[in-house]
Amino acid sequence: MKKIFLIILLIYPFDLLANEKNKGNETKVAKFIMENIQKDYVNCYSFYKVAAESFKKAKKDIALIESLEKSADVALKFNYELGEIMGFNSEVMAQMTKDKVNKFVLLANKDFSSLAKKYGLLCKNLVENPEERTNYWQNKGNEKFK
Repeated sequence: MKKIFLIILLIYPFDLLANEKNKGNETKVAKFIMENIQKDYVNCYSFYKVAAESFKKAKKDIALIESLEKSADVALKFNYELGEIMGFNSEVMAQMTKDKVNKFVLLANKDFSSLAKKYGLLCKNLVENPEERTNYWQNKGNEKFK
């Protein structure tokens, strides 16, 4: 289901092009959406991995840890799928992801609750309902490229 949504996300903006005047802006908005959603997936993968490791160290409920790891896997999968569509090299994506995880580890060590507050709900919504976040970035893109 999510794969179908991803395909629709990528094709839909181009199908809406009614005239040449809007073509440039619609393409820019579509690229803007993909770039930002891909960044969201990198952030969410990093958040979920760091949260899972933190909870493992704290010996929290195994079901919670497994849920976080499953969400991390989903975020990583979509991160790579979007990155490939955008033409990113897999080594570049791996380095970007590694760098982001390391950044989140530092943030978590300073103040995990702030990290959880900033990314917890956003990431939950992204994994469970990517259309909502896509609409968010589409609205931002439409404003930016009027």
